[in-house]
Amino acid sequence: GMFILIIFVPFFLTIYISLMKWRASRPFEQARFAGLENYATVLASEQFWEALGRTFYFSGVAVFLELAIGFVLAMLVHRTTRFKKLYTTIFLIPMMIVPIVVGYNFSMIYIDSGPLNQILAPFLERFGIDPRIRWLSHPVAAQWAIILSDVWQWTSLTFLIFLSGFSSLPQQLINAARVMGASPWQTFWRVQLPLLKPAIVIAVIIRSMEALKMFDPVVLLTFGGPGTSTQTVAYYLWEQVWVFNKISFGAAASILLLLLFAFLIFFGIYTLIRQHAAVQAR
Repeated sequence: GMFILIIFVPFFLTIYISLMKWRASRPFEQARFAGLENYATVLASEQFWEALGRTFYFSGVAVFLELAIGFVLAMLVHRTTRFKKLYTTIFLIPMMIVPIVVGYNFSMIYIDSGPLNQILAPFLERFGIDPRIRWLSHPVAAQWAIILSDVWQWTSLTFLIFLSGFSSLPQQLINAARVMGASPWQTFWRVQLPLLKPAIVIAVIIRSMEALKMFDPVVLLTFGGPGTSTQTVAYYLWEQVWVFNKISFGAAASILLLLLFAFLIFFGIYTLIRQHAAVQAR
């Protein structure tokens, strides 16, 4: 009963609101049934599609970097014989920090006279580049500021998934490959990597689900600015609902995003099942 109240009641209420024409800024105006009008408005909104495209760009770059860095760190820690627990603990710390603390810390790092520009200054000055990069006021720099803060915090999760994957590899197959004369690179490429595909797919699915909802770093660092250059779809919907009071519009957009993301997650799970079946067949 409690599960139904928590999950299904808000879900069906969102669907109901998405079919009505109502704005919270007009409390005395009677809501009227609008059918699919709100959905059509969302699909015709250029800002919605721009925010969605920006979200895919942010999440795509961030997830790729998190996967690459997390994979390399997990492989190095797995091969380490000394201080393995210490390294694991250090690499997991960013994931445990509250997002608002991460956002505040990075806002201090990104200021014009902050430590990041101080570190980069000697290298940039050699090439005649202004060392005072305006990380939060330049459109491109602000986008990378959002991506880098997400990568710093959530690479820990992909590291943990890949470390578990490396730890569960069957040592018999690896030893057999070495006995047959395979080089370390051939052993990794032909034996370890195919067995790690399920872990890679899991990491992609989990991080993509969260990255597509990217909201905290945008609010804490840029508020969608400068202009709309860092406005993700989550921030765009928050602004439409809580700033412009377009509740029916926000509800319709949320349902459309739910359908889109559900399809992407289903595709990812289907891929995971196929990869697992292929590994088992071997």
